[in-house]
Amino acid sequence: MGPRSGAVGIGGLQEKTIVLPVSLRVAELLRDAGVQVIMTRSDDRTLELEPRVDIANRANATIFISIHANAISLSRPEVNGVETYYYTDAGRTLAQVIHAAMLAASGMNDRGVRQARFYVLRHTDMPASLLEIGFVTGRDDVPLLRDPAWRENMAQAIARGILQYLQR
Repeated sequence: MGPRSGAVGIGGLQEKTIVLPVSLRVAELLRDAGVQVIMTRSDDRTLELEPRVDIANRANATIFISIHANAISLSRPEVNGVETYYYTDAGRTLAQVIHAAMLAASGMNDRGVRQARFYVLRHTDMPASLLEIGFVTGRDDVPLLRDPAWRENMAQAIARGILQYLQR
């Protein structure tokens, strides 16, 4: 994310300090399982949405996953949980499988699998899913998001969900 921190929540918790390590760990777990992984970014730099989509489409990727931490107004700390988004019918199954794996591993509030028109979901040529692994503004989520053991558990769950989808 470079100079951009992404969402900023309770106690100054920055989205990028959670998402990049989780994403790198998911990639490592998938590579260990024999999956070829192409990261749109593997370090702390800003990359706009169009180049992310271009990387996936040029690579003719099988799936596209975008991992995020959600945010809402700091005046709404009661909003917590995992949300997963898709745009196409092909993306729906991918989203459902990963979402189920994240919920089973985390026990977090289920905010559902939803269709959305996010740029990275609309412009990728393959099944795509955008994962919101918790709210940096959520009273219940923040302690989890700060916990390295929880982040490892979530990374393993995401990797497990991706592998389950790929093995279908």
